[in-house]
Amino acid sequence: MPAHRSLHLKPHHRTLACAALLVAVALLLAGCGGGSDARATRTPIPTWTPTPMGALPPAAPAQSGEPAVVAAPDQATAIAAVPVVEAAPPTAVVVAAEPTPVPPPTEPPAATPTPMPTVTPIPTATPAPPTETPVPTPTPTPNWAFELEEAAQFPTLSLAPNVVRIWLYVYSPAELALGNYTLSVLHNGAPLTVDEISEAGLPTPTRAEPGPYTRFTNMNVIFIEPQEGVWEVQLLDETGATAGPPARFELTADQAERELYVRYKQVRAL
Repeated sequence: MPAHRSLHLKPHHRTLACAALLVAVALLLAGCGGGSDARATRTPIPTWTPTPMGALPPAAPAQSGEPAVVAAPDQATAIAAVPVVEAAPPTAVVVAAEPTPVPPPTEPPAATPTPMPTVTPIPTATPAPPTETPVPTPTPTPNWAFELEEAAQFPTLSLAPNVVRIWLYVYSPAELALGNYTLSVLHNGAPLTVDEISEAGLPTPTRAEPGPYTRFTNMNVIFIEPQEGVWEVQLLDETGATAGPPARFELTADQAERELYVRYKQVRAL
């Protein structure tokens, strides 16, 4: 018997060999079953069955009395037949990052109080210093020897209009009437002439009969002129100097009280 040789076929050669082997097997089976049947049999068209990569082709059936030839797989086939174990994906190694140092909390800056706006006062006009009112120099009070004890007006019954009579009574506690005194008379500021002087001794009454207008007197003077206006009467001593305070009267044009009366009392020695 011829010695058997190992066949080393490439993959596409193996595919063709397998197909041819299948056709041969089919023809062999058809010849064995024919017997005495002389009719020709139709050879079936071989079909091609793809063989997966790495699979060994089926062994051809042994002829009668011949051992079956088994094709030894080549190196590529052997390598393909070795199951490939996929390496597991590398396990991700998580390296813990070093903790980032956290800075200590910064204290917020102290709130700076907002200064309130300063109200600028509106300058006011400085008032001028008040003008000092000159203090009038007090007029020294005359140290008169007589005081005005009474000043009165009596109604006139015997005198015509615009005739004014002035009565004077000047005395001291020691004497009922003092002589040599007279009057200063101003009518509306104008001086009037007075020629009479007072008499010493016993005074006379202003009325013949007692009544509300009866007074002591030791001198009188009559003025004939328009009576309206201001009459100012004041006691004068024998030298013409004022001896007592003045008396002031106001008369109207038709006033009936046209008799003016003044009484001076001596209060200190001359």
